[in-house]
Amino acid sequence: MVHVKRSKKRLVSGAIASVLAISVLSACGNSGSNGNTQPSNDQAQSNTSANSGNTAAADNKPAEKKLLKFWTASPEIAKPDAPGVKAIRDKFGVDVEFVPTGGEGFKEKVNLMISSGDIPDWMKEPSFTDYDKYLQQGIISEIPQELIEQNMPKYVEWLKRFLGEDPFKYVRRDGKIYALPVIWDIGIDGLDLAFREDWMKKVGVTKTPETLQEMEELLTKFRNEDPDGNGQKDTYGMTSAGDNIESMFSSVFGAFDAYPNIFREKDGKIVRGEIEPGAKQALEVLNRWYKNELIDPEFVVNKGNNVEDKVLTDKVGAMEFYWWAFLPGNAFLGGEQWYDKLKAKHPDFNFAITGGVKGPDGKYGISQYNPAYASGVVFGKQLEQDQEKMVKYMQVFEASQFEPEIYEKLNFGEKDQQWKIGANGTVEYIGAYTDENERKKLGLGGYSMSGSFNDYDFQTSYTSDASMRQLAKDTRAKGTRNIDILAPFNKPIYNETQDKLKQFTTQNFIDFITGRKSLDDFDKFVAEWKSMGGEKVLEEAQQVYDANLKQQ
Repeated sequence: MVHVKRSKKRLVSGAIASVLAISVLSACGNSGSNGNTQPSNDQAQSNTSANSGNTAAADNKPAEKKLLKFWTASPEIAKPDAPGVKAIRDKFGVDVEFVPTGGEGFKEKVNLMISSGDIPDWMKEPSFTDYDKYLQQGIISEIPQELIEQNMPKYVEWLKRFLGEDPFKYVRRDGKIYALPVIWDIGIDGLDLAFREDWMKKVGVTKTPETLQEMEELLTKFRNEDPDGNGQKDTYGMTSAGDNIESMFSSVFGAFDAYPNIFREKDGKIVRGEIEPGAKQALEVLNRWYKNELIDPEFVVNKGNNVEDKVLTDKVGAMEFYWWAFLPGNAFLGGEQWYDKLKAKHPDFNFAITGGVKGPDGKYGISQYNPAYASGVVFGKQLEQDQEKMVKYMQVFEASQFEPEIYEKLNFGEKDQQWKIGANGTVEYIGAYTDENERKKLGLGGYSMSGSFNDYDFQTSYTSDASMRQLAKDTRAKGTRNIDILAPFNKPIYNETQDKLKQFTTQNFIDFITGRKSLDDFDKFVAEWKSMGGEKVLEEAQQVYDANLKQQ
């Protein structure tokens, strides 16, 4: 399992792909006019109908069906006569074509098409920087908000659950929308703090820590009272990875309401946790823990795999990670999670899970990830002249990602012919279709027509045991939503400075924790951070906030 970084917003994409065989897909089509002329009133009225069919021509001959093109990374699976594809053709009166793409080369391929004037019908998840570039180049279409709300109501509701009442705030430019926003919904509240509950019992603790003091007392017992029962003093209270400042002992920083390396707002002012007074208080705690051997001394060189190894080899009793790793795999995506691997070794094993421990002022939490990791789906400029086609794409996106009938046929086939719901409430293939090769022959499981819009609550209703769904919901609900509110916005000064600032902060924090540098030097660290570009970064961040979020 890969250590979590802000750029690793797709941590579970591979896992869910293995369960549902969802590919990374996107769509394109032949470019039309690149002009800025708006459609006539009559044309717009015809094109914007939410349920528009094939308009009859003047000679009463049926109009040609719209051809929708979708990129696929699994051309051996994506078949035009597959059950789900046929259902889309029949329901929406369109023709469907799949175009193979080559994974890592997809962006280059799209850019080549654009440079040659062959603008795709739509493009998947350009970065916010590319989004603004495409807008400046005039190659993407405005998407009327009413069209989105009319044709993608379930999608809009999903966005609002994680982005609030204005789910288009990150893609709105000059009052207009040019993208269907995409989010990684489990990033916003996914990280939790967990303790080895079986170890807690062995050292005589029955209550999950609620405060920093209670956590320190428990970690002390984990270090000194042989919780693994091997007669050696070889266990530590907690570990982390020293290469990621956002998630390095984040629950301790959260206890002082200071979250390093992310932008947050306090009383209308943008702040950075690494230079707040609370960070110094957190470092004082961590320095004490390090001196008392409560922290794994190798955290300095740990990376994600090292943390996982230490958890699974019974070296530490507390860790911060994604909540589903602390539950049986069949509570979420299937497969083996940390829980399953430890349970196989220790029958009495369990995790005690919390969203954080309270500091002196009652604050708690863990740094999470802004769910808006990219702009979303953008339509080529030519679709401003063909809003009927734009609507058809929207309807397919909505149906293929949020409507059970189409979603099931695309991914599993016809119910009671290729699959059924088993006794545990999850999908079970039947007959010949228990063989993956037979499923591929029929064209099952290679579709996510938009390549985006993964509502994990919806998708995992097919993969998680019914008896464990409430446990998964309750566990996820423990997570706090402390996110970088400016992550989706372009910040040129920060973009040029962030690596230098992050490296400087990481090294200083490690030095403070290990005692190589006295915490008396914290103010000096803050002054240097500001002088090496941090002051200008904060000024720019305030301007970005004031211009984009202050009134919302």
